[in-house]
Amino acid sequence: HETQTTCWDHPKMTDLFQSLADLNNVRFSAYRTAIKIRRLQKALCLDLLDLNTTSEVFKQHKLSQNDQLIGVQDVIGCLTTIYSGLEEKHKDMVNVPLCVDMCLNWLLNVYDSGRTGKIRVQSLKIGLMSLSKGLLEEKYRYLFKEVAGPTEMCDQRQLGLLLHDAIQIPRQLGEVAAFGGSNIEPSVRSCFQQNHNKPEITVKQFIDWMRLEPQSMVWLPVLHRVAAAETAKHQAKCNICKECPIVGFRYRSLKHFNYDVCQSCFFSGRTAKGHKLHYPMVEYCIPVSTKKYFAKHPRLGYLPVQTVLEGDNLETSLQIEYEQLKEQHLRRGINPLASPPDCVVSPQHASEDAELIAEAKLLRQHKGRLEARMQILEDHNKQLESQLHRLRQLLEQ
Repeated sequence: HETQTTCWDHPKMTDLFQSLADLNNVRFSAYRTAIKIRRLQKALCLDLLDLNTTSEVFKQHKLSQNDQLIGVQDVIGCLTTIYSGLEEKHKDMVNVPLCVDMCLNWLLNVYDSGRTGKIRVQSLKIGLMSLSKGLLEEKYRYLFKEVAGPTEMCDQRQLGLLLHDAIQIPRQLGEVAAFGGSNIEPSVRSCFQQNHNKPEITVKQFIDWMRLEPQSMVWLPVLHRVAAAETAKHQAKCNICKECPIVGFRYRSLKHFNYDVCQSCFFSGRTAKGHKLHYPMVEYCIPVSTKKYFAKHPRLGYLPVQTVLEGDNLETSLQIEYEQLKEQHLRRGINPLASPPDCVVSPQHASEDAELIAEAKLLRQHKGRLEARMQILEDHNKQLESQLHRLRQLLEQ
């Protein structure tokens, strides 16, 4: 060993980690980490493993003592059961010996970097469940259940152990700094402060906190968005590289009209002329149909702008205007809307009044829509005039 070094990694795992270096050009740490974990998840075939199966295998191997240390042979036994079950469902996709070796390699890299040959039961559970497939909030429930006590409540120590085991996944990829480092105390504190510093929290309170995407765990919901966006095809063209349709994430500008960017250009920081990196963008991880949107929002006008004076406020204002007009007519001695001498309002007059109010209401709504559209068209006209002016300046040079 004077001239050589010991390598703990499987050759395939070494190749995988080298391929992850290609993703270092992704500007945003949460997405960079999530894309790396997604590639790792698929290489280990854990994207085929559902949460319920994972939980059942743990019960089958009697892994109930979370603080217990288990050896490599026990881990191999557990992984063999998992991958044998996956092979039955996905025969052409799962190579059991290779998957067991690769997954064992990854678990030891994450939770036993010193190679003592033992890892904690809870670490094994958190690692495998974090990379299993399933709905995000269902995953939160399973993770909480693994660390909660007999009362199905979780104290600060138990939450700290959960977050500590979870943060080891990005740490092993060299990405821990962006998620607050290995110190999970601020995250634990923020969770319990949100719940009025009670000694224990429920699963609902934990899920509500996780929905806020705390810094130490933000990579997990982003991982789910990355997985959802993989096969998404958006009927739009990237304004930078001209890719059409956009596959994966689609980013739409909130500053410029009809400006779309694909995930490759967005992650690498490329922009088109006139659009700055700091401009706000909205992210789509699944395709959105414009027709379906407007079918659900029939009251919204062009470029969904809420119409002016709708609902009760409109009706009240129309009633006030009607009363004012009626009073003006009475003052002038013109009384087309007056009641008959017997002070009883005839059904005919009441019906006419109701029709007038309804017609005025419709006219006011239409006027509001037209004014909103006019404002949008004026804004677009100003943008076009500005662009035309710049083009003239370029031509004159």
